[in-house]
Amino acid sequence: MEYSTVVTPEYKNINDKIKPVLLRTPMVLPKWNNSHSICPPLGLAYVAASLQQAGYEVRCIDALGEAPLQKIFSEDNKFVNFGLSTKEILQHLASKDFNVLFVSLMFSHEWPVTKDIIKVIKKVYPDVILVCGGEHITACPEYCMKECPEIDVCVIGEGEETSIALLKTIEQKKSLSEVNGIVFRSEDRIIRNSKRPRVNKLENIPWPAWDLFPLENYLSNSLGYGVNPGRTMPMLISRGCPYQCTFCSSPLMWTTKWQARDVDCVIDEMQFYINKYDAQNFDFYDLTTIVRKDWIVNFCQKIIKKNWNITWQMPAGTRSEALDNETLGLMVLSGQKHISYAPESGSKITLQKIKKKIKIERMKESIRSAISKGMSVKLNLMLGFPHETHKEMFQTLNFVKDAAIMGVTDVYIASFSPYPGSELFEQMYENGQIAEINDEYFLNLTSYSDLIRSYSYSKHVGHKMLTFYRLGGMSMFYIINFIFHPKRLFRVFSNIINKREESKLDKGLIEMIDRVKRSKKKRPPSYIP
Repeated sequence: MEYSTVVTPEYKNINDKIKPVLLRTPMVLPKWNNSHSICPPLGLAYVAASLQQAGYEVRCIDALGEAPLQKIFSEDNKFVNFGLSTKEILQHLASKDFNVLFVSLMFSHEWPVTKDIIKVIKKVYPDVILVCGGEHITACPEYCMKECPEIDVCVIGEGEETSIALLKTIEQKKSLSEVNGIVFRSEDRIIRNSKRPRVNKLENIPWPAWDLFPLENYLSNSLGYGVNPGRTMPMLISRGCPYQCTFCSSPLMWTTKWQARDVDCVIDEMQFYINKYDAQNFDFYDLTTIVRKDWIVNFCQKIIKKNWNITWQMPAGTRSEALDNETLGLMVLSGQKHISYAPESGSKITLQKIKKKIKIERMKESIRSAISKGMSVKLNLMLGFPHETHKEMFQTLNFVKDAAIMGVTDVYIASFSPYPGSELFEQMYENGQIAEINDEYFLNLTSYSDLIRSYSYSKHVGHKMLTFYRLGGMSMFYIINFIFHPKRLFRVFSNIINKREESKLDKGLIEMIDRVKRSKKKRPPSYIP
């Protein structure tokens, strides 16, 4: 059979109008996760908007957004799903007339749960074309299709243009081999087509179709990843990252080409959200928001001219290269009150091995400048890289100590997790450090956010010691921080009492208290026997 004529029999059965449904599955976290921080499905909303613009009637099911505070425990009581159960997802699907289902999967640790949901859906709707996309799918599409034969097509990389091309091809009964950017099943073969080029101009992508999602459930519950001073909207102002950190899988999804949107387009979108949704804060979930000084300076100046009473954040963290004294000053004036840096490590050896091209002293200088301008500063760090010894980890903890004395507001120390698609994952898999790829492996990736359990991939430091270093490091940070900055301790207590978030510590403690107050009744597992 020639690739040019490959069309699976299932697609020939679709004789009526293409009717797509987009599904976001529940969020999966360890039982003792550090924070119930969630945001609306930004990527899926972009795809939905693009399909709408192409003329398709799109329906969406956001299993997380429909029930963001609903907890469903796993059978072993180690993990918890936030959102609708599988049964409830099926109930939502039953109310919709559809023949194509798109399932979004960004995080690899959610694969086991998402896979089980897909299997149940396909059993109930065997004639539906099931399409998967997202960062996890992009990293290992062939593996996913082998493990889950219910998947018909995988979308690789950016999904907007590929999803439109896929639906048009199905609609016209043409060969799927003509669609760039997909992996598809044909009889007993899995076929990978050519890559689709990056979107050339981000301004051509329509704004996210938030009207198709339960956005108010996110806005009214302050469920973003950053500090939440009010109703928070997620946004992207760029795509791609020019850096090549070995632990990051994002370059496979977005490439290493950094491309920023036009500043005026970003400002217009923010104005729209202020008017329509009463947005008070904006979280930018870019891989690397600030790369060019001229762009961020222009952006800040235009926000200042608008005289908005808003804040904006970069909860995923940013680099320090473009954050000089002038830039930080403009950022504060434009509403940047809480800034996150992502140094990852305080060890020069570790920074070199993971290709994190930063200078610790330059970052400290930037941090001091941010603090002096009244910013709340958070640092994101990691321990447990394969090469790391106790010495390298102590160097990172020493950096944490220095940060506490400097007046950094928050520190989070995650455990390293080798995500598929990253350079480190490929190295570790080839040399046998990752023995087997299975559900247990994927679920272990959640240990980065588990407060009481770390899975160590270090050759020199075990699981328990890594957990001790993480918890000990964060405890040490706050003890030293409160000793050198005693007024902050009283501020934290005041914020908890008044439910006012000025830092991630405030947010985490308020969330913890709210969890205790809510019912602890366990719900049944999220699968259907």
